[in-house]
Amino acid sequence: MAAEPRELPRRALRMPDVSGIALENARLMLRNAGFDAAYVGVRYREAYRPEDEVIDQRPPAGGLVAVDEAIELVVSRRSLLHHLPQVFQKSEGPGPHMLREFLWIFDHIFADMQRHIDRLHEYFDPLEASEEFLPWLASWVALTIDQDWPEEKKRKLIRQAIDIYRIRGTVRGLKLFLSIFTDVEPRIHENTWPYEGFRVGKVVIGLDSIVLPPVNTAHCFMVEVPAAFTDASDETILKIHDIIRMEKPAHATYHLAFEAAPADDTLQAFRIGMGRVGLETDGVIAGQRAKVRPTDDETE
Repeated sequence: MAAEPRELPRRALRMPDVSGIALENARLMLRNAGFDAAYVGVRYREAYRPEDEVIDQRPPAGGLVAVDEAIELVVSRRSLLHHLPQVFQKSEGPGPHMLREFLWIFDHIFADMQRHIDRLHEYFDPLEASEEFLPWLASWVALTIDQDWPEEKKRKLIRQAIDIYRIRGTVRGLKLFLSIFTDVEPRIHENTWPYEGFRVGKVVIGLDSIVLPPVNTAHCFMVEVPAAFTDASDETILKIHDIIRMEKPAHATYHLAFEAAPADDTLQAFRIGMGRVGLETDGVIAGQRAKVRPTDDETE
């Protein structure tokens, strides 16, 4: 006869003490402790305590509670009964006030909505609004933000959007936008292009010269980011290109460059099979105390 499968034990967590703190902070503590918000319930009770303060909790603090066990927080709140005429607030007997208990139903329904209304002013501040509200807030200032941008940079751009619009298409505006995104101020060189064009005997195609369409230096500029190319990810580089295209004048051509890595001028020892004597710096004859680079006469 096959044995019946044993029931797996439920995972238990230590119940934190959330009494005496605000309901929002209590929910945050429970979530950080590992409890699911779907199992956290709220029951309101009138008490001489600040509104929305947790005055009791079930199960009590300190015990082990299963992650799928219901948790009830008793929260202090002023009943809607006090908004009715005095004749309805009188108790009919020693028992519970029937109208007060009935009105708690509407408190549970509209309490969260009322909290949002009380904090409505925060939704219009880009530094305090919730992250989900930022795209809608950006649309108020006709700013399109990339969803992949860090939250902190989104808030800074929305806050300074009007200032950026006033100087849009200028060197100052492009510097401001890029400095907010990259956290470093780029250097912009106007009427400059990194390639001088092809000259026979002076440049080599693919090495120090490339084939490009005609470039008018009067309508071009260079953006130099004071950071090494290896410090930026591919996504960051693409976003920098998107910002430049969005902020530059439509007729202008640009070139993006990063700070060059310092050249390594230290001499390396000569190894057979790894270097060739006399060919630029591939092979170097080195001793224990001194390193000597061969001259042109010695290698011929």
